[in-house]
Amino acid sequence: MFSKRLSRLAALVVPHLYMAYMRLVWLTSRIEGRDFVELNAWARKHKGVICLLWHEEVFTVAYGYYWLGIRIHTLASLGEAGEVITRMLKLCKAVVFRGGSSSGTARKREGVLDDLIHHMQTNEPVTLGITVDGSKGPPYRMKMGGVVVARDSDRPIALVRTWYKRCIRLKTWDRMAVPLPFNRIRYYLRGPYFVPESAQTQEGLEAFRLELENALIDLAGESYDEMGHPRPQNLVRRPAEDTSEEPTVRSA
Repeated sequence: MFSKRLSRLAALVVPHLYMAYMRLVWLTSRIEGRDFVELNAWARKHKGVICLLWHEEVFTVAYGYYWLGIRIHTLASLGEAGEVITRMLKLCKAVVFRGGSSSGTARKREGVLDDLIHHMQTNEPVTLGITVDGSKGPPYRMKMGGVVVARDSDRPIALVRTWYKRCIRLKTWDRMAVPLPFNRIRYYLRGPYFVPESAQTQEGLEAFRLELENALIDLAGESYDEMGHPRPQNLVRRPAEDTSEEPTVRSA
């Protein structure tokens, strides 16, 4: 009972503390890459877009997109921690689906992938954000869910990144980054990537997923280099054995 009361208190208090802290960080920092708002134009032109990102930067996604005027649609796990995250996201005007990709039954809901596809097909324009190596990793290895949503809803993919000159890395599986005030913060955007016809087969879908994984690894590496950080040892591309073509990218 005591734990439940603490969880309810956290759900009430923590989201507002998050908003206050993120306002301080953004107000005292130099923000670069504001052409990231082009994402809104992609969503309007193509009736929606699926944004893929690594879990290590998830701390800033809710506030960072809200600050730019991008209304994100996303996932949060079930359970008490998911409730805190959901309230944070809703303070940032996000649309939240409950039931993430975790293997734990207390945090996962069956059918959530179908719900996301239906949501993309029946609402427009939707900017859907998915942390592709969440919620438990391994880090820098893209799961298939976001690519399947893009294929089955016939929407393009954007690779996105928010990174910082100064941050604290938490001792979590993803070493989640928490940016500090008086910082340099940059948004990165690549795409749009259109799902090829070959992705209707399992082999083609896997080849496309690997292209995207490697491209997102390259994007993270670029951000590490620009901010003067050493690249993590596990931020490594995998050979594209099933395809020799470049990622399928066209301008919006």
